[in-house]
Amino acid sequence: MWQARYPGSAELRVAVMGCVVNGPGESKHADIGISLPGTAEEPKAPVYVDGVLKITLKGDAIVADFLKILDDYVESRYGLRTHAAAGR
Repeated sequence: MWQARYPGSAELRVAVMGCVVNGPGESKHADIGISLPGTAEEPKAPVYVDGVLKITLKGDAIVADFLKILDDYVESRYGLRTHAAAGR
């Protein structure tokens, strides 16, 4: 769906890591990444955007909040190309 609406988005690198120990390092190498907590860990998940910590999500809505951040990222990064091409 993204590929049709957002040309170039096939190159997007998303890291979804299941470890808050190694996950941040791996997430820094992606366009956008999240390190999810384990079952016995506090429900918080750092989110990295373009290699920089953007926010640490907390609570029961981590997945929904991350998907919103991801959708916003794709729109801001790839949506501009679509809008610019439509104006030509």
